[in-house]
Amino acid sequence: MDHGENDINNNLKDLEIVTFSRLALSLANDYESVYYINANDDSYVEYGASGEDKSLTVLSLGDDFYTDVTYNVPRVVYEEDREDFLKAFEKKNMLSQIEDGRSFMHNYRLVKQGKIVYYQLKAIRGSGIDSGFIIVGVKNVDAQVRRELIAAAESRIYGEISMALSSRYEVIYYIDAQTNRYTEYSSSNNYAKLGIKKQGEDFFTAAVDDIDRYIDPEDRERTRQMMNKQNLLEALNRTGAVSFTYRQLLDGRSQYVTMTVVRPMNDANRIIIGVMNVDSQIRREQAAREESETYGQIVNALAKQYEVIYYVNLDNDHYQEFSASDKYARLKIGEVGEDFFTDTQRNMKRDIYAEDYPIMAKAMEKQQFISDLEQTGSTSITYRLMLEGRPQYVTLIAIRPQEDSRHVIVAVSNIDAAKQREMEFRAALGTAMDLANKDALTKVKNKHAYTQAVKELDEKARSCNARYAIVVMDINGLKHINDTQGHHAGDEYIKASCHIICTVFKRSPVFRIGGDEFAVLLTGHDFDEREHLLERFNDIVTCNAKKGLANLASGMATYDKELDSSIETVFERADKAMYENKKQFKAMF
Repeated sequence: MDHGENDINNNLKDLEIVTFSRLALSLANDYESVYYINANDDSYVEYGASGEDKSLTVLSLGDDFYTDVTYNVPRVVYEEDREDFLKAFEKKNMLSQIEDGRSFMHNYRLVKQGKIVYYQLKAIRGSGIDSGFIIVGVKNVDAQVRRELIAAAESRIYGEISMALSSRYEVIYYIDAQTNRYTEYSSSNNYAKLGIKKQGEDFFTAAVDDIDRYIDPEDRERTRQMMNKQNLLEALNRTGAVSFTYRQLLDGRSQYVTMTVVRPMNDANRIIIGVMNVDSQIRREQAAREESETYGQIVNALAKQYEVIYYVNLDNDHYQEFSASDKYARLKIGEVGEDFFTDTQRNMKRDIYAEDYPIMAKAMEKQQFISDLEQTGSTSITYRLMLEGRPQYVTLIAIRPQEDSRHVIVAVSNIDAAKQREMEFRAALGTAMDLANKDALTKVKNKHAYTQAVKELDEKARSCNARYAIVVMDINGLKHINDTQGHHAGDEYIKASCHIICTVFKRSPVFRIGGDEFAVLLTGHDFDEREHLLERFNDIVTCNAKKGLANLASGMATYDKELDSSIETVFERADKAMYENKKQFKAMF
């Protein structure tokens, strides 16, 4: 603050002399300037670090900090930020924020030489004998904020990639299998008209409620059984993916859709469900069946779509094979076999990919096969055959013709190309969602991921006796690195600091929540070992500080259900402890 009317040399002697030990509290070397405010009469001195040794220099002083803030804000603070800035630094508001030794931060923008520059203020009030003083540090955070803005833009791009990948589906649901919360991504106006919201608290409850409203009456019970959470998860555990077709009311008529259910890579707690409109394809298949005059004609018509078709008599197990592909044919076209199920079991040992054999051997036992068929009138199984020297995905579809309970049509279709595309889609979608929650520089989780994680942890703490702790870290000396060696060196310093955190807390999620700030959520094993881990961390950073290497200040707080109404209060205690640790580092080094 610039007050030419004040004669610094004459008035300085009237102010309380501030010792360097107290000024160390302001972490002046990490800030452009520091205001040291007398809480009793609001007078202040502004200090700045200058020179190679970063010694403190008096920059300005005044009789009333809060009045001078009001005077200077219109001249230097960016217009859009002025109102919030003035509100934050009203005396009453500011003092309430820093009661009981708490810290208070405010982000804003200045206009310097015609350019907008991002800044951050951090205010604290001393405790004990120092309670009569308030320290406000002013930090230039323009470089790190702009990097964060770039990272946020990249996250939006990853989201757009995910939506593009989902365009082949009418709607995609991203579900937390533990809490049942879900998000809906719809590329079709048909689905946007349905009752399910863009986000919801319980997917399976919402799905059951909508079945009676939007699913064709003939398919409701089967769909209800499939959409039972336990049934769906068991099917996913057995096969890794689930796909089934049913009829849904769209545009005022019943249309066939296929629902595909998968898990993202490396995330057993999430489920992705994609719904694809296959009405035209199913209607064509139905038309072909209806137009056929005999079961033989039905088989020949289906043979154009399927690689091989078996027409099986369930009374005596006799069958006839029709094949449109030499690589599938085991018999000559039109020739018969005596025992479909015995021949199938024998051939599977030779032809089915080893990992899929146990499931198929069970499914193709005659009694199991008939039992599955009787439940819905048709059945579908996806597995891998060894074809042309490699495993290829195929789907076996069994249908019992109407008015003929003695026969069943078994058709095998090669879906390898479609399955490969589906797996690529699943992998790409999972990767895109992972990238949207990852810090671009350090590759640990970002602030968006932290927000989601603490929200879930907070809700868990309300519903049960949660045990967790938060460790907050702040990189020491980053500004000095950026100022003296450039931001590329600063980025490397950030990555080296992050590596220390990840090495010590390797079983816990690490989040970069600011340019130089990190947080770790400790549960389970790391919670039990928290004191030992923090001691090991402090030993490493202390050793690094002596060697001039990357080091951080840290603070930890443990959740106490009697003390903490939310996770925010746990964070504040950890942040305060980190600040005390940073003071110790400043004093030591």
